[in-house]
Amino acid sequence: MLASLILSTGKGIRMDRRRRGIIFYRVILPGFTVVNLGLGIFTLTGLKPNGLLGWMMLGTGVLCCGIAGWLAGAGWSKNYWGSAMERQVTAWRRIVDAMFGWIEEAPVPADSLRTLKRSLDETLVTK
Repeated sequence: MLASLILSTGKGIRMDRRRRGIIFYRVILPGFTVVNLGLGIFTLTGLKPNGLLGWMMLGTGVLCCGIAGWLAGAGWSKNYWGSAMERQVTAWRRIVDAMFGWIEEAPVPADSLRTLKRSLDETLVTK
């Protein structure tokens, strides 16, 4: 499980991976996005490209804006797919609970149920 994996930093402070991911996607990534977008807009404002150097500065501003958009897209994608996976896991758990509820009511030998549960437990082991 991600929460149980603990990383040790050089200063003796311990932080799990989930918390580190939350800090990255909620603080660092938006910060980099704003800085890149600001640099791009700063470069592009009032720029009248004349000559090779002007066009290179314009290209740098466009690149900064593109990187900012890419970073924003990465943050959105992480958020969207994380919530989609959470919904899928919840739905499948409900399906499995309903199946086990039905199986428990059906006249099936207890040995067969233990074998089924053991095989499901082996299949659904999360690391």
